[in-house]
Amino acid sequence: MERFEKVISLTTTSLKLRILEQLREERRISEIARALKVSRDTVKPHIRSFSQQGLVERCRDGYRLTTYGRAVLEKVWEVERLMLVDHSIREFFNTHDVSAIPHDLLRDIHMLCEGRILKRTNPFELVEEWVDIVLESGWVKGVSSVYHPEFPQLFTRASREKDITLILTRNVLEKSFSAHGDLAIEFLKNSELRVVDDARVAFIVAEKGFAIGLYSGDSYDASRMYLSRDGDAIRWGLRLFHHFYEMSKSPQLTPMGDLEFHNVDLK
Repeated sequence: MERFEKVISLTTTSLKLRILEQLREERRISEIARALKVSRDTVKPHIRSFSQQGLVERCRDGYRLTTYGRAVLEKVWEVERLMLVDHSIREFFNTHDVSAIPHDLLRDIHMLCEGRILKRTNPFELVEEWVDIVLESGWVKGVSSVYHPEFPQLFTRASREKDITLILTRNVLEKSFSAHGDLAIEFLKNSELRVVDDARVAFIVAEKGFAIGLYSGDSYDASRMYLSRDGDAIRWGLRLFHHFYEMSKSPQLTPMGDLEFHNVDLK
């Protein structure tokens, strides 16, 4: 608990953070004081305290962060970013089923702070900005356990000129082939299509953005989604996509037009 309180104290005292930031590179106390517009006597006790905690080390011409100090500083900034996550985003993830999201990604939820929650009154209407992300991106990856009648046409059209990989649950894939057989076959020829047994989530991650919808109870909540065009959110979404990719299978069309599923060696 005492160690935790020390880390939290860094997040609530901006001068400490600013001093540590200065020490990413070797600095004299006078240089730090001048850069932060404070006195040397103000900086000295913090340097002494950081040294005692193993965050800072003495070097030839001043002080710098230790390896441990760099790790602590990065974690402190993660806490800072978590505190900046908008209430609506916190509420979205707190009130929905996140069991499909790996623990390490939930731990890095601060990467989604630069985004917002979009609300829809008509769950069957495609969100314009969501569509824009698909159309503006050179590559698109997606996972869905939800069927939408406009998805086959949208993604098949996009697959003619974009690098697209989709992972669908078996029921969504079979429904897509049943309702839009020609489009589904064309998509399968142009892009990579895979199937996963279960995915209580629906999301796209693309060159220009990331959007995700979650389940509430037993059903998918089509009334709200998280959307962001931030680079960290895109990287978070890519990690989530790779999680599902590793457990997915590749469907193949038989000469009779039926679907077969094969495990793929990803090594």
